[in-house]
Amino acid sequence: MKIHRRPPQWGQRPRAFTLIELLVVIAIISILAALTMGTFSYAQQSSSRNRTTAGLSAIVNGLEQYKEKFGEYPEPANPSAMGTGNSAAYRTGGAMMLYQAITGDGYDNIKDADKAGPKGSPTSDGTVDPAERPNSIRGDLPKTMVLSTADGYMLIDGFGRPYQYDRPPSDPTLPSNSVNVTFDVWSFAQKEGSDVSLATKKDETKTAVWIKNW
Repeated sequence: MKIHRRPPQWGQRPRAFTLIELLVVIAIISILAALTMGTFSYAQQSSSRNRTTAGLSAIVNGLEQYKEKFGEYPEPANPSAMGTGNSAAYRTGGAMMLYQAITGDGYDNIKDADKAGPKGSPTSDGTVDPAERPNSIRGDLPKTMVLSTADGYMLIDGFGRPYQYDRPPSDPTLPSNSVNVTFDVWSFAQKEGSDVSLATKKDETKTAVWIKNW
């Protein structure tokens, strides 16, 4: 026996969703949103690390060229200087020195740089003047690597934090926080903090998340 259902009549109110159906739909949307946000966050972190690694490579190459040109690796004039604002937890003396040593824009953050002869303006203004061009190692650094703050210009990593730098002291009898005999340059990456003691830098459980040249 066939049962013939009557077609819906014009003006007939459509069936509403039940509470369970609404909850199921909301749950599915929430799961999809969580998966999307997780993927986006991972992509952001991966992109930041890639930019940081590329920036670190550019800095290391620039420092080697600096050594070849001036006979020694640069040393920060104020290695313990701390940043202001969002960079308050990080040393910025090395990042400001790296900017000047590689771009040639100023030299007041490079220890004893004025002893090598005239280098144009001692302070950084964001541009390399004609008198400063002989001191420039690389003039093609990505703009995203350069940050202008109230403290000065500095090189920052893909996470927006200042690169860190250590160089063994000129006097070999003095204690050093450097892992390498040349220089250490690194990014804290996802790790917060400003502990740069030699013991911490050699502790792989603490430095595994850093992006570094040792």
